[in-house]
Amino acid sequence: MGKDINSKSGFATAALVLGIIGVVLSFIPIINNAAFVLGALALIFAIVALVKKKSIATAVAAFVLAVASMGTTLAMQKSVGDALEKVGDEISKTADDMSGNNTEDILKNDVQVDLGQFEVIESEYGLQSSKLVVSVNNKMSKKKSFSIQIEAVDADGKRLADDTIYANDLNAGQSQDFEAFTLVQSDKYESLKTATFKIVSVSKV
Repeated sequence: MGKDINSKSGFATAALVLGIIGVVLSFIPIINNAAFVLGALALIFAIVALVKKKSIATAVAAFVLAVASMGTTLAMQKSVGDALEKVGDEISKTADDMSGNNTEDILKNDVQVDLGQFEVIESEYGLQSSKLVVSVNNKMSKKKSFSIQIEAVDADGKRLADDTIYANDLNAGQSQDFEAFTLVQSDKYESLKTATFKIVSVSKV
């Protein structure tokens, strides 16, 4: 006597229930780890029911739900993983931007910095002062602030002095001149006149 393919199977019923729960939970981050396990169990139970040829329709439906729950879980986890990775990259880039680690990229894409000539100015009262004009242009399409560290070195590469320019709240495309090395000791004036000035680091916020 042949087996009745419509005879009931506890495996098929259990697989269907687990499959439904798995599909529902598969859309919920973190919790969908359990959905994958439920989907795997549902898949096993559905296969057992199909092998025994009992509750075929229920077993097939459970099989489809099991695969769907597992597939959705993997897709959701990949999506969440990609999103977290992107956020992590953005946080890392922002930290590097603020610390000056991205100086080369910032100078290439975000800001133009032009260094003028070091000058020693003598007032009508015989007092001397110094300055190095630094022109800063925000090349970005939004308001930004930049911190620019500049150093002066002699012919041997020895550092003579350094200073930092703070270009705060520059509008998109805005240029502004700043004065650096205004507080230099007078005994360094002569050496700074022949020094080479270079940008050490640039940070942005």
